[in-house]
Amino acid sequence: MDRKSKVVVLGLVVTLIIISASFAVYAASNSSKDLTINNDKDNPTQVFDSPQIRVDILIPSKRDDGTAIENEKLDEIRTDLATRFGGVTALPQFNGTSIRNDTRYDGTNNSGFYVVAPNTVENLEWFANYKQILKDRLDQDRIFMTVSPTMIVP
Repeated sequence: MDRKSKVVVLGLVVTLIIISASFAVYAASNSSKDLTINNDKDNPTQVFDSPQIRVDILIPSKRDDGTAIENEKLDEIRTDLATRFGGVTALPQFNGTSIRNDTRYDGTNNSGFYVVAPNTVENLEWFANYKQILKDRLDQDRIFMTVSPTMIVP
C-alpha cells in the first residue's frame, strides 16, 4: 500500500473513532435516565429521551404446536412494518437459547426484524397492539419484542 493510501485509511480510522467516541459520550450522558415514558411537559408525546426508537421483533421458526411458520407470514410482517414506518430490516435466521421452567433450550431457530421509528407514544402503542396481532396471526403464546431509545448518527 502506498503512502497516500495509508493516509486515507488512517483518516477513515480516526473518523470512525471520533464518531464512536461521540456516540459513547451521548450514551453515557443518557445512561442514568429512567427509560420509562418521558413526563416532559414540553413534549408529552415523546417516549424515552431520544429522537427515535428501535424496535426489535424476534419470531420463532415454529408455532407452539411445532408446525413451521410459513415464509409468507414473515413476508406479511415485513410488508406491515415497511408500509407503516417506511422501512424495515429483516434479520437473517439465527439460533437462540432460552430457559423455561429451569430447562435450557439451545438452537431455537428464530427470524427477526428491526425498525427505527419516530419516538412517540402513538408508535409505542401501535407496537404493543401489533405484538398481540402477531401472537394471534402466528398462533404463538409469546413474541419477543423490545423497544430501545436510539439516535441516528448524522
